[in-house]
Amino acid sequence: MGVLTLALTLPTTGTANASTSDQVTFTWRGYLTAGSCTIEPGAKWTLYSDGTARLDATVFSLDDNDAWLMWAHLLDGRKAVLGDIRVYRSSSTKFVKNLPSHTRSYRWIAWGQFDPSLFDLVEHMSLSKHC
Repeated sequence: MGVLTLALTLPTTGTANASTSDQVTFTWRGYLTAGSCTIEPGAKWTLYSDGTARLDATVFSLDDNDAWLMWAHLLDGRKAVLGDIRVYRSSSTKFVKNLPSHTRSYRWIAWGQFDPSLFDLVEHMSLSKHC
């Protein structure tokens, strides 16, 4: 079982130029910011051929009592939207991480799901975000 890790040049769009038969990982090398919230470089979305997805990221805010809101979009080779990752066992596509204290960073591990028939079509990812 191999893992493909990609270096991305744009902070909110990822490109997969190859994949294993069972998973692909998109890694963001730069900071992702929205308002006073930031995800640190190295954030990863891993997609699995069974239609599950995993986020692994570190996030912080410059203010107390913030929340990072994110929507993860799956795109084909022409960057047309195939669908969105949904929160695991939910119909919601909005992922939320509460950030109670500005003096701490928070590790964010989240699971999602998507239509597994899209797996072989996904070549890019994009993120919409809000703080």
